[in-house]
Amino acid sequence: MYRFLKPALCFALILSCSSSAFGKIGFRQLTHTFPVAVQRGTSADVKLHSNFTLDETYGVFFDRGEIKMTFLETEPIKAPRGGRGSKGTPFRFRVEVPEEQMPGVYEYRVATKQAVSSVAQILVTDFPVVLEEKQENGTPETAQQVELPVAICGVCEKFEDVDVFSFDATEGAELTFQMYAQRVTNKLHGMTVRGPRIYLMDPILTLRNPQGQVIAQNDNFYGGDSFLFMRIPAAGRYSLELRDARYAGDVRYTYCLEIAERPYVHGVFPLAVQKDTAAELALVGHHLGKDATVALKAEDTQTSGWRVRRFDTPFGPSSPAPLLVSDFPQIVEQEENNSAETATAIPSIPLGVNGRLGETDDIDFYAFTAQQGKIYHLEVVARRRGSPLDSVLEVYNEQGKLLVENDDIAKPASKDSRLYWTAPADGTFYLAVRDLHGRGGERYLYHLRVEFAQPDFALFGEYYYALLAPGTSTLWFANVERYNGFTGPITIGVENLPPGVTAIPVTIPSGMVHCGIILTAGADAKIGASLARVFGKAAIKTDDGQETEIVRFGHITCEQQSSGGGQARWPIETQIVGVTKPLDLVKVSAQPTEVTLAPGGTAEIEVTIQRAEGFKDAVILALSFDYFTSKFGEQLPPGVKISSKSKTRLTGNTLTGKLILEADKKKALPVKRLTIAAMARVSITFSITTNYASNPIWLTVTDGVEK
Repeated sequence: MYRFLKPALCFALILSCSSSAFGKIGFRQLTHTFPVAVQRGTSADVKLHSNFTLDETYGVFFDRGEIKMTFLETEPIKAPRGGRGSKGTPFRFRVEVPEEQMPGVYEYRVATKQAVSSVAQILVTDFPVVLEEKQENGTPETAQQVELPVAICGVCEKFEDVDVFSFDATEGAELTFQMYAQRVTNKLHGMTVRGPRIYLMDPILTLRNPQGQVIAQNDNFYGGDSFLFMRIPAAGRYSLELRDARYAGDVRYTYCLEIAERPYVHGVFPLAVQKDTAAELALVGHHLGKDATVALKAEDTQTSGWRVRRFDTPFGPSSPAPLLVSDFPQIVEQEENNSAETATAIPSIPLGVNGRLGETDDIDFYAFTAQQGKIYHLEVVARRRGSPLDSVLEVYNEQGKLLVENDDIAKPASKDSRLYWTAPADGTFYLAVRDLHGRGGERYLYHLRVEFAQPDFALFGEYYYALLAPGTSTLWFANVERYNGFTGPITIGVENLPPGVTAIPVTIPSGMVHCGIILTAGADAKIGASLARVFGKAAIKTDDGQETEIVRFGHITCEQQSSGGGQARWPIETQIVGVTKPLDLVKVSAQPTEVTLAPGGTAEIEVTIQRAEGFKDAVILALSFDYFTSKFGEQLPPGVKISSKSKTRLTGNTLTGKLILEADKKKALPVKRLTIAAMARVSITFSITTNYASNPIWLTVTDGVEK
């Protein structure tokens, strides 16, 4: 939990960080893993690089599956922070992958007795892993020879680095070449290489025949990662060149290149089937045989939700691909449906529609009957499941007038599209799906969800990690967006906390969209960690007037350092809570615990910190999560703020400060016993802090009316 409060503090904090950051306790910043892939059914040793020591690691937590990762170091290793662009210090781990583990990229976090870590990634591959050799391999003449199938793990470690690998292939062999570079590094905390434009590796693959002629090349396929398919024209020794498209390089540009003749599936059509229903799917990919279809039985579709699964082909199991098992009925677009006049009919709602933009400038139209005043939830799923489609979703009336459109989902950020649309009248309306750039092809698959929108909400916030020594507390921040007329309260909680750690449930009342979440480790809590989940609960009324409870889990982003001191955000899967050894602050206390504010009034909270022996650095008191002028987390209700007369900076032997609350006379939102806490922040680096929280404070803001 990271950012600073005021620009005026930056210079002093930079000086503070440069002189004493190594003595302060913050989360472990992982920089890269090498090798970045392990074959399923095997074990392998890897080196995990970190900007702070990983001594006393006792656990590694993966977002899914049964992968095990064990710390191998037996002696302490110093790991000073090297600043932005640091490669970090290597620590040895052993990774064990079960035979049944699904291939793919997995996210993991490390827990040490002193801290928990940022996110790193590792690839589980079907193929034997070969490491790039140290000698020069930058030309076809010096290429490193490999045998197929293979997963090559290497590094483009410097600018203008080129890696070339050669292999023998037979005539007619159908080979796929898949590059994992961005997909195994895009969640790392710090990947700035040079300037504002060079961040993640942008790989490009070039395939040459035995005569040295270029026969295939690809830059971007799966996002920035490259992919090639080639039916080998003649037997011989071929070479594959890989490099960054900008000729950039860095020791953190780790990659895995898979080369194999295997059934490869980009996706299936349709993308979704109805639950408990048999279906026939067309496989979209390579080396699948003449009849690239599979049949699903009803017993194969008994569990709702998106799943990644393999499919049987004449040449063996395919690569994994996503499939949705939906509770809704499903239809498939009927070509040609590229105009309102030829639109595919949506016979009922709710419904799932499966489509494909099969060619350049293709556009798919769907006709449906809407009722005036009804709110409709319309959502395209494509990019989130590996399709290259950058969808635009549009609604037209019968006269052909565009009523509303959406390109990208804002939160959580996605190139897919979503609309909550209120029908202006009874009648027939038309949905249109197109690609923003007019592209199309067999891979441009999508699923369109059409349903009546219910009152709902989504949960976001700052809950990336937490450090808690026994007897201490910390703060996370939640933010909600309410949809479709829902204005009610939302109760926020945390599940799967380590033993001895509790979260005080807090309710975001009507009129508010945010809160703080206080996590506390009991005095007798043992060192340990777990992957927790923030959730929200709310009671809503459905169309039939029935009240029901809905639960929504929080969307998580990690903070990534970028050039010039900026911060980027990237979606991740995990949030981790760790009980640790003693930290820099032993205790944060706030008094009084009951605070009542009248409109136009003020109230003072006295905050006292207890420092660990020898810790003298500045501590900043706050109630919100700020970075310069941006606010990323808040606890106070609208119309209540901290006065500029507050004493928020504690240095040296100063242990007590004060937070003065001011309630706007007209705009302060009345609340009753809202749970808040004072936050004490210790700077670790320019943009990273360790956050501590006080005991709970119950804040009441009156409505100003005398009873």
